[in-house]
Amino acid sequence: MTYQVAKTVRAENEMARFAEYAAAYSDDWSREQFSRLNHILSVELAEAPHQWNYFYLTGAPYRAYLFRAGRRTQFWIVYTVDENTKIVNILRFWNASQNPEAYRV
Repeated sequence: MTYQVAKTVRAENEMARFAEYAAAYSDDWSREQFSRLNHILSVELAEAPHQWNYFYLTGAPYRAYLFRAGRRTQFWIVYTVDENTKIVNILRFWNASQNPEAYRV
């Protein structure tokens, strides 16, 4: 069964900052990354959200998908799954290069 994907304001803001970064790098590269990101959110997470493990910094109930944008840039898509409502809640689009001790849900 397909899940609905919802994003928190915080995740939306983090994705918007990535969009600014990507657009400044290259329009073509930016389109490619957001096409991939859209596929991950609308297909992979919507169809099989339990496929990925619990987030190593928090454990359950938070799961995470590592989104790679280029060779060095990586973001954790941190989310929860609500089985009752069939909603995948995207909580963070967190830059993996940040200090892990600074992470907050």
